[in-house]
Amino acid sequence: MHDPDPIAKITQEIKLALQSQEAGNQGKARVCARRAAGWAIQDYLGRQEVSLDTNNALDHIKYFASLDGHSAKMYDVLHHLTVKMEKESLDAEAYYPIQGVDLVSEAQWLAEELLQVKLAIS
Repeated sequence: MHDPDPIAKITQEIKLALQSQEAGNQGKARVCARRAAGWAIQDYLGRQEVSLDTNNALDHIKYFASLDGHSAKMYDVLHHLTVKMEKESLDAEAYYPIQGVDLVSEAQWLAEELLQVKLAIS
């Protein structure tokens, strides 16, 4: 990431995710959570001198998930961030197929783990 202050950018995105979640806009909350997690991974990889040929957050999440050596919790969070919405039929509303998962909290945890900071979210 070439952002001079990636922590501020990621913090702002998590805040937007929380606001969207509180407003009942779960779709936007998921997008913001994935974006924040992707940026955190991109920054982490950049510090490891690894650069992907994309700025796509989901590509960064998938790449990072393919690496060995993560904790079980990290693998779970990465998996949750890559799960796609499902539909029962063409006419049905899409839904997130894993119950009890808070992608916003998980994205915040991931960012804090990788960046080794406590994000100022409140």
